[in-house]
Amino acid sequence: MPLARWAFNIRQPLLLENVEPLVTSLTASDPHKTIVPVSNLLNYLPRTEVDALLQMRLEDDMRRALIGRLMIHAFFTAHHNCHWRDLVFDNAESSKPTLLSPEHLKNVSFNISHHGNWVILVGETETSPSSPVRLGVDVVDFHEQQVSGESFEAFSSCFQDQFTAKEMTFMQEAPVEDSSQSIMEYRLKRFYRLWCLKESMIKALDVQSGFDLKTIEFTIQDEEETEKPILSTVIEVHEPQPELLPQEGWSFEEALLDSAHCYAIAAQSVMEKTILDGSAIRRFDWKELLKDAVPYPVVQS
Repeated sequence: MPLARWAFNIRQPLLLENVEPLVTSLTASDPHKTIVPVSNLLNYLPRTEVDALLQMRLEDDMRRALIGRLMIHAFFTAHHNCHWRDLVFDNAESSKPTLLSPEHLKNVSFNISHHGNWVILVGETETSPSSPVRLGVDVVDFHEQQVSGESFEAFSSCFQDQFTAKEMTFMQEAPVEDSSQSIMEYRLKRFYRLWCLKESMIKALDVQSGFDLKTIEFTIQDEEETEKPILSTVIEVHEPQPELLPQEGWSFEEALLDSAHCYAIAAQSVMEKTILDGSAIRRFDWKELLKDAVPYPVVQS
């Protein structure tokens, strides 16, 4: 099952040359200006999506969400032979937007995640009605939430309802491989790695709340965290088994994007056993992301 794996670093400056002639009129007063606000890219999204983005108070939140929406449009345009402006999504609260139109693409499985400096998308590039696939992805910034003034034991005790005893032990036993980093940093990396795996599975299942995370237990067999994707992590489902959770057919792919960010992809299919193959994630720049983009008509208010 071919999959797209896309990543975008939100700190890339948006150059005028990437979006001309869309924003030329907005920068005419300063002919030497080459970097433009990403808010100019709102023109590439329908009004319903724009309204939701404008509700966000923090600039980085809006930037991540905006890039995520652009990646979804770019993914369907690139891999499923549809026009940028033909894509219609609903506004329901979910871990991912739901495609309403075109009708024949409604069963394409995809998922998106953003945290810290990165936005990641995973999606089917081919569809098979006879073999439905669940996909989930999560990215975590190790450094965004610093734990200060408390021990790891005190910090992790707040999450005892989410992790099994075996997973808690895995965090506690993190080895220190670099003397410039503390044992706390290594334990936190293991914590976020496990959290990332659990979130990817929750998103694949598309459940909102009330899911008992302790019923799923991850065993990380490959200790080395590298940019080369790891496929050896396995899952065990404990009783009482959640109603929406199939036990069979799960596989996981995880890696580092950089020294501060890890990601995990969860995939489930009973029919296919080789959905994830360890392919490297594709890192996009603005030119690649916007190559098929088409501005929406301006709606007069």
